[in-house]
Amino acid sequence: MALRAADQPADLHAIHPYLRTVRSTNGTVALEVALRRLEPIRGRGPALWLVAVTHLGTSNYYAQIQRFLDARPLVLYEAIRQNEAPPAVREGYSLQADLARALGLTFQLDAIRYDRPHFRNSDLSYADLARLFASPTNAPSGPAEEPPAAGGPPAGAVEFGALVQAMSGEGIFGGLARLGVSVLAASPRLQAATKVAMIEVLGQLPNDLTQIEGLPPGLQRLMRILIEERNEAVVRDARAALARRPPPDSVAVFYGAGHMPDLEFRLCRSLGYQPAEDRWLVAFDVDPRAAGLSPFELELTTRLVRAQLRGLQRPSPNPTETGPAPAKADSVGAPTRP
Repeated sequence: MALRAADQPADLHAIHPYLRTVRSTNGTVALEVALRRLEPIRGRGPALWLVAVTHLGTSNYYAQIQRFLDARPLVLYEAIRQNEAPPAVREGYSLQADLARALGLTFQLDAIRYDRPHFRNSDLSYADLARLFASPTNAPSGPAEEPPAAGGPPAGAVEFGALVQAMSGEGIFGGLARLGVSVLAASPRLQAATKVAMIEVLGQLPNDLTQIEGLPPGLQRLMRILIEERNEAVVRDARAALARRPPPDSVAVFYGAGHMPDLEFRLCRSLGYQPAEDRWLVAFDVDPRAAGLSPFELELTTRLVRAQLRGLQRPSPNPTETGPAPAKADSVGAPTRP
């Protein structure tokens, strides 16, 4: 689908979403993910492909992505680094891989081959993130941070540790996550309801995940660092790639879909690009009726998810108690449907 040429986006509200929910006439609900081509506003130059991805999907979805990336001359990919080597065969427990198996899906790191000579890591390391979270003054691009409690860790540090624990199945958070996945694996109807809920959540997320007003300050700062600081690393690497002589014919940026609105905004504003084309791939779908999910249960699941999302995006009645003041209206917005 060709997009109308436009000037650089004024804010994140102007960015078209990278995720959408599609309902077919036979009742199937699907999550589609965009691959977006950016082109220079002035003159000729390499195309920038923003290849958004969900970390869970079907094997066919990842096969399509792999073929697309293998055909590009340079791929800048997401993978928080332990070292300089590309992501290898997983070792140990992974919550995302466990959840994928429970839902009959595939985990991205089990499907995508990163050992291609034209793949380049374009991410921060765990050491980089640890330094950022250890600093109480870091506030990448958002509103002012609340000072940490006396003697306490900086905002976001505890949340980052809990996230790492949950993903690796360690500690109380990891144990609870494992328990939830084991319950899910035992019920096809619950699996179908979970897929519907995931599609609803991902299809309606706001462009600016760092400004979800219902999140506490620690989670807001966690989102800012995980998205904005890592996206800045991509902008630096993309600028360096475009400065080569001769430059590559095109550059693909392969990152999670949650990064893409902010990343598109930064690339367009910093490098003088604009969106030119969208291609949509089905990450996964679900047929609720085939799984035994009644129309009432489907409607209930959908309503509950939407109510929770609306609640998260409502302004806090007392920002001084629950988190930073909301950003100005011109910096955030609800998703703009294509």
